[in-house]
Amino acid sequence: MLRLFFILLGLLWNQGLYSAEVQNWYRSASFYHIWLKSFAASHQQHEVGDIQGIIQRFDYLNDGQANAGKDLEVDAILLSPFYLSARSSEDPLDNIHGYDVVDYYQVNPVFGDKADLKQLIDLAHSRGVKVLFDFVPAYTSIKHPWFINSANGGDKRDWYVWDKQPSSQWQAAWGGGSWQDVWKAHGNSYFYSYFQSSEIADLNLHNPQVRQALEEVLKYWFDFGFDGARIDGAPYLIEDGPGKQADRPETFQILREYRAIADSYEQGKVLIAETWRPSELVSKYFGNGHDQIHMGFDFDFAWQIPGAIKRGNDQGLRNLHEQQTQDYPSGYQTAAFLSNHDSYISRPMTVYKGNANQALQAAALQLLSSATPFIFYGNELGMLGEHQPDAQLRGLFNWQDVERQLALPNSLLNQYRHLLKIRREHSFISEASLQFLDTHSDKVFAYALATQQQALVVLINTNKAPSRAQLNMAQVSALSTHQDYRLSPVLGEPVQKRREALAGAASYQLEQLPAESVTVLYLGEQQASLVASYPDKVVAPTTALVPSAIALNSLYLRGDMNGWDGSLPMALGENGLWQVKLKLQKGRYQYKFEVNGQPLWGRNWGDNSRNGIGDIDGENIRLRAASGGCYLFSFNPKNRQYLVQQQESCD
Repeated sequence: MLRLFFILLGLLWNQGLYSAEVQNWYRSASFYHIWLKSFAASHQQHEVGDIQGIIQRFDYLNDGQANAGKDLEVDAILLSPFYLSARSSEDPLDNIHGYDVVDYYQVNPVFGDKADLKQLIDLAHSRGVKVLFDFVPAYTSIKHPWFINSANGGDKRDWYVWDKQPSSQWQAAWGGGSWQDVWKAHGNSYFYSYFQSSEIADLNLHNPQVRQALEEVLKYWFDFGFDGARIDGAPYLIEDGPGKQADRPETFQILREYRAIADSYEQGKVLIAETWRPSELVSKYFGNGHDQIHMGFDFDFAWQIPGAIKRGNDQGLRNLHEQQTQDYPSGYQTAAFLSNHDSYISRPMTVYKGNANQALQAAALQLLSSATPFIFYGNELGMLGEHQPDAQLRGLFNWQDVERQLALPNSLLNQYRHLLKIRREHSFISEASLQFLDTHSDKVFAYALATQQQALVVLINTNKAPSRAQLNMAQVSALSTHQDYRLSPVLGEPVQKRREALAGAASYQLEQLPAESVTVLYLGEQQASLVASYPDKVVAPTTALVPSAIALNSLYLRGDMNGWDGSLPMALGENGLWQVKLKLQKGRYQYKFEVNGQPLWGRNWGDNSRNGIGDIDGENIRLRAASGGCYLFSFNPKNRQYLVQQQESCD
């Protein structure tokens, strides 16, 4: 009978029913989100990052020796899409993002090949680091063989979302805009594009064949060695009609199918979703807490942090925590980030206008929480980046800044390293309950991460002057009543005055909290070790790297005005601009800049953001000629800025 029990236990294990325990590593882990194109180039003469570059710089992420080096010592990395995509240019100015997939099973040669990818995964695993990939199940490039077949009326016609004449009731998936934003003309029909791009088409995930094809992609890369996946665009997998383009019931069924695949592996695979939706809707993506995603990116949390720090008021954070605690199922886990690659929020040092102390406070709220933190590459250095256009969030990582900041005890990078060390040494916080505390001090807020045996207390002084705070440990309801617990410093050393026990727990007066500081204290039977004292004013010296443009030997203006052919060559002037003059009638035009003027197009620039800066393979640029006359078209190859100016004559 006992032998039969163990046989059944083994079968259950292989079916993934016990995988939840194995997968719990992600709750206490610290992640690092790498944008492949920008993080590290393996050759000095190249500016485009690649997989070998990550391998060469892996010691920065984790050198394999606990508390011994100058690494971040992260537990996992998330890679941006590496698939073969429509953008495969080695031009450093090309905003290669990888979401325009051409082949799910091939690596973009700009980044390397499968052997490089396998080498990276093996290296990471040898150092105890997990690796996740970006899974893109909602859409592909229109250059994908599936789409070409579909557009030509082949056997995959129903693999994409088509309509002969879409209803004018359609809008953007998140509301606003018009039907033309999401429906793009192609031949004698229109395809749906949640991405709002004429180059990227949504797959029809109502189709079981499409679902199966994408599940095979997920399994292929799990079998390859990845430990999990980020599900891109999770809220927008299914469209059921105008206004029914997000959070659809079938979307959650798809997530359950992905979870079943993840749980079928003996060691379990982790699924994290891009849950870019209001927090009250995100609860649906966790299902019952164990049958859909493991983690969801917490967009509302990222948005609330700057308000709390700038106003010195944590009420928004309190409200968000209360709502999530009430609405989310048992077992849910959020992923905390400060910024990422999308046009949602600027990088922290841009948000805080260069104030590194405030950037440190934001990092403390992110890293010292029960959520799983995802550090977007470069935020630990204080890289700058406005949230629009998104290319500004994806700038080149400057490795000289790493060396410079490692040498400065008060650098932002070293403060990140301190916070990550605290998270490692006090791993109980991943399972702790969060309790906001009253401090009886203006613009000083505090919270505790507590179990029944111990607690980590974090104080954020947003004042621009030293402050004091009073803490009553009776507020920490999860903590068992122990008057003999000791409050010891972990980060910073405030002057402590223990007062009389209140409600069975000690009260403390904390003096001399430095201006715009972070203080971390440990409450427990034993005294904790001090990780670091208060730094002097935190600094984040960074030097932005400006990518070099690839030299152009020729350039052509191609658009409505010349039937999109190569009849309008541009000339390179002494001012460094490519220019051409031509006469136009009053009206509306679309055009692009292209390099060879031949029937088979070469590198070309449109404009996805309509901001006057060219994007490789971007949307057609639109021009409204208010009157007939001569117009001068200019293109700057160094920064891709373009300009159209009306002239007095074309002579």
